[in-house]
Amino acid sequence: MKVEQRVLVYSMINNLIIAIIKFIGGAVFGLGSLLADGMHTFSDFVTDIVCLIGSKISKKKPTKYHPFGFGRVEYLTNLFVGVVLLLLGVYIVVSSFFKESVIPPLSLLYLLVFVFLIKVIAIIVMYHIGKKINSGVLITSVEESKADLYSTLGVVLITILLQYSNEFSILKYADMIGSILIGLIVLKTAFKIIIDNSLSLLGEVDEDEAPINNLKNLLKEYKRIKDYDIELIKYGSYYKLQMNLELDPTLSLRQVTNLVNKLKKDIRYHHSLKIKYVTIYVTDKLEK
Repeated sequence: MKVEQRVLVYSMINNLIIAIIKFIGGAVFGLGSLLADGMHTFSDFVTDIVCLIGSKISKKKPTKYHPFGFGRVEYLTNLFVGVVLLLLGVYIVVSSFFKESVIPPLSLLYLLVFVFLIKVIAIIVMYHIGKKINSGVLITSVEESKADLYSTLGVVLITILLQYSNEFSILKYADMIGSILIGLIVLKTAFKIIIDNSLSLLGEVDEDEAPINNLKNLLKEYKRIKDYDIELIKYGSYYKLQMNLELDPTLSLRQVTNLVNKLKKDIRYHHSLKIKYVTIYVTDKLEK
C-alpha cells in the first residue's frame, strides 16, 4: 500500500473513532450541536473511503483511450466529497431548528478537548505528507478536517455558554445557533471544494510558482534555448507540460532533435517537477 493510501486509511480510522465518540456524547448529554458535529466527522469517514478508491484508480497506468493516465479521477472524487458535504450542511442547518435546549455537564469539555487533539495530529500528518507527495486528495482531506476542528471548537463554546442559560434566557438558543453555524461551516467548505475541483477538472493551467520556477531553473542549463513559453496542466498529483521553444537558429535539424529528446527525458526524470507527459513545439521565433 502506497503512502497516500496508508494516510487515508489512518484518517478513516481516526474519523470513525471521533465520530462514534461525538455521537455517544451528543446522545448521552442531549446536545444537538455535538450530534451535528458527529455527523460532520462521520461524513469525513465516508469521504475518506471515496478518496481511497479514487486514489487507487488515479494511479492506474495510461491506456490507449486515456493516454495521459487517470490523474483527474482525484478531482471527481473530491467533487463527490464536496456534494456530500453540501447535502450534509443543508441537513444540519434545517434540523437545528427542531432540537430542544439542555445544559450539558462541564465534564463534556474533557471529551471535546480529547477529540480535538486527535484531529489536530491527523491534520498535521495529512498536510505534511500531502505537500510532500503533491496529493490533491490529502490536501482536500485537510480542508475538510479543518472545518471539523472549527465545529468542535464551536461545541466547546456552546457547552460553556449553556451553563449560564438559566441566568440569561437568550443563551438557551446557543445550541441551536451553534448547530446552524456548524452547518454553515460545512457548506462553506463544500462550496470551496466544488469550485476548486470543477476548475481543475476542466483543465485549469497551474499557476503555482514552485513547479514553474523549478522548470525554469532546469531550462537555464540549456544554453541553446533562446526563449520559451510554458503551460503546466494539473492531472491530479502530476502535470502535463505544453511548451513552445525558440532555439538557436544555427542548430541543425539533428541537433534540434537531440536537444528536444534530451530535454523531454530530463523533465520527466526530474523528481521535483512531477511532470509525466511533455509536449514540445519548436519555432524560430515566439510571438509576444
